[in-house]
Amino acid sequence: MAETPLDSTAPTQVGAAPVFVGTIVVVLLCIFGALFFDLSLAAIDRRESAAHAANAYNDGLRFLRAHEPAAALERFRTAAGIDRENAGYTLGLSEAMLQDGRVADAESTLKALLSKAENDGAVNLTMAHVMARESRFNDAKAYFHRAIFGRWGADSIPRRRQARFELIDLLSQHGSPGELLAELLPFEDVPAESTATRLRLGELFLRADSPARAANMFRGVLRLDAGNASAFAGMGEAGLALGDFRTARRELERATRLAPDDEPLRARLALADTVLSLDPAASSLTTRDRYDRSRALLTRTLDAVARCGGNSSPADSARALLAAQDPVRDVGATSAALVATAVDLWSARPAGCDAPLNDEALRLVQNRLAP
Repeated sequence: MAETPLDSTAPTQVGAAPVFVGTIVVVLLCIFGALFFDLSLAAIDRRESAAHAANAYNDGLRFLRAHEPAAALERFRTAAGIDRENAGYTLGLSEAMLQDGRVADAESTLKALLSKAENDGAVNLTMAHVMARESRFNDAKAYFHRAIFGRWGADSIPRRRQARFELIDLLSQHGSPGELLAELLPFEDVPAESTATRLRLGELFLRADSPARAANMFRGVLRLDAGNASAFAGMGEAGLALGDFRTARRELERATRLAPDDEPLRARLALADTVLSLDPAASSLTTRDRYDRSRALLTRTLDAVARCGGNSSPADSARALLAAQDPVRDVGATSAALVATAVDLWSARPAGCDAPLNDEALRLVQNRLAP
């Protein structure tokens, strides 16, 4: 029986399979190794780029603090160019633009930021600065409010407080007393130990036509520092605004004793003396003294309003009363008529008359007498 010949190709085929598999494995390992190497290089490059951007940003901050906005601007531009997704870098760039006087560029940069982060507190605060620089005060107020109620990081409380104080400073120059008072009210319960803050708030409450709240602030300072001349001066100003002229003079005199070389303070004390000598409603006056003061008040009011071009029926009544002979009887009634006519005349003065008059003593007395 003939033997079947062996297939000489079989061993070769069987041995070729492991070689093929091994080749595939090696190729895959090479591919994965190359990919890992590329990813590692990319990660290193990203880390180096991020570090470069962070260093440029920190350099920009240092230049800003040193009031070198042009140099800061280039550093921030470098940082923002490397990492366009980092809002902080772009915000720094806009702040440098603003400080460098490139207000329009700062505004356009911030608008792009706000389109992506409209509730960001820091971005809105910087936009408020831009609006204020452009004298667009109503827009600035709106952005300050967005900053106050916007999104901040871990330091949100002091940053919101800072934004509100900046708004308060703006309103003290370009807002109404009512707007200013609304922003001041959240600070009414400021901690008692904050003497510097209380002094500042007291002055602001005076500007907001809230002298009683101002007096409370100054009183709080004096409880901690009984020799604070600024607090006594503030109490005097609050007294003048409240029509409590005797208290105002007493507090201004105390302030002057503590700061004898303060000429503006001495001028305020002299004003308090003038007001006291003019006030016909002061207590302890004799009937004749009250009449003389009433007549002097009407004369001063008539002269002041005449300088503003005022000519009304109260002015005619004032001239008639002043032309009459001094009364022998009913002096008290005549005094009351003189005061009433002075008040009516003052109320009827032309709009915008106060500024050219520059008679603060008359204004203070009239404010006290106003119904």
